[in-house]
Amino acid sequence: MHFEPPSIFPVPRSAAVLLLLVVGACGVSPEPPPKVQRQSITGGEPEPGAPAVVAIVPVSPLCGEPDEASPVLCTGTLVAPRVILTAAHCVESPDVSQVLSVVFSPEPARAHPSERVRVLEGRLHPAFNAVENDIGVLILAEDAPVAPMPLAEAPLPADVVGRTLRVVGFGRDDEGQTGRRRSGTVRVAAVEAGTFSILASPGMSCGGDSGGPLFLEAEGTELLVGITSYGDPACTRGTNMRVDVHTAFLQAILDEVARTPPTRPAAEPTVDACSARCQGHAECPLGMACVIRPDGEKSCAVAGLEAGRFGADCTGADAYPLCVKAGGACRSWLPCDGSAPEDEESGGGCAASGSRGGSGMAFAALLVLVAGAARSRGTRATGGLAG
Repeated sequence: MHFEPPSIFPVPRSAAVLLLLVVGACGVSPEPPPKVQRQSITGGEPEPGAPAVVAIVPVSPLCGEPDEASPVLCTGTLVAPRVILTAAHCVESPDVSQVLSVVFSPEPARAHPSERVRVLEGRLHPAFNAVENDIGVLILAEDAPVAPMPLAEAPLPADVVGRTLRVVGFGRDDEGQTGRRRSGTVRVAAVEAGTFSILASPGMSCGGDSGGPLFLEAEGTELLVGITSYGDPACTRGTNMRVDVHTAFLQAILDEVARTPPTRPAAEPTVDACSARCQGHAECPLGMACVIRPDGEKSCAVAGLEAGRFGADCTGADAYPLCVKAGGACRSWLPCDGSAPEDEESGGGCAASGSRGGSGMAFAALLVLVAGAARSRGTRATGGLAG
C-alpha cells in the first residue's frame, strides 16, 4: 500500500533497487538492497486461491535477467479476459506500461511461461490526482489463463462501516519478503464519496499491495468493492478507491476491449528496427516501444532501451554491445548510427550498459519512473519498494 507523509523511502534507495534489474543482467552480483522494516497483509496468510489476483512485474529486455527474478511492483485483479484492474499510480506512465507483465501464479518466481502475460498498454482515470480517482487498468496482449472476477456494480451497503473485508496482495509479508500472494481481513472504518478507509483487523495491506483488491462477501459471493491506494506508515489504516463509483469509466474500457481486442505482432529480430518509423507505442511490435532517436525521428526499439537494431547472436561477455532477448535467443542491440564493434559479425557481448553511454541505463531510468512519478506527489512509492 502507499503511505501518507512523511516520506519513508528516499529517491536514492528506489533508484538503487530498480537498477539491479540492469546491473544484474549479465551475471553481476550486486549488493542486496537494504532491508525495509515493513509488513504487508499483517496478520494474513498465504493465499493459494484467488487466481484472478495478479502480480505486476517489470520485464527486463536484457539477457541474463530472467523473468523469474523480477520484483513485484504492484498488485491487480483480472476483471475481463484482457483487462487488469489496479491503481492509477501503478500505470500512469505509458512508457512504463511497455515493460510490464502480469503473473497469474501464487508465487511469481515459480510461474510457468503460460502464467506470464505481457501488457500492451495502461490507462488511468482522467481525473486521477494524488488522493482521488486512483484507479486504472492494464490491457493484456492475450487472454488471461484464468477466469475474471465480477465487479461490484451496486453501491456499497449502508451498513458496510464496521464490516469485515478481505484484502489480497503480493506485498511484503511479516518477514519482509515479497512475491507470494497473501490475504487478510480488515474492517471498514468510514465511507466517503469516492473512497473508504479501513483498519487492521488483524490484516492490512502494505508495500507491494497497491492496486490489489478488497472483497466484500454478499450472499455467499465475494464482490470486488475496493482498490488499495494509500495508508499510514505503520500500515494500520488505509484508504481505498471505491469500485462502484467508477463503473462508467471501467465499463467503457471493458466494452472497447471486448469489441476490438488490441493486437500487436511479435518482435521479429530480422527486421531493421532503425527503419521502422512510428508515432506511438501501439505501432510497434510487442515488447518494443516507440522512442525518439538522436535525429529527432521516432523508431521502434526494444522497450526500455534507446533506438537501435538487432545484430548477431550474442556469444560473449564483452562490455559492448548489449545482449537483448529476441524470442528464444539473445541478440546484440546496436545503435542506429551504423557503428558496431569489430566482432559484431561473429557475435556480440552481454552487458548492463554499453561503452557508448548507456542504453542499458535507459531501462533503469524508465523503471525509476515507476517509483519517481508517484513519489513526486508525496510519499507514494510504487511497487516492490512500496507499491
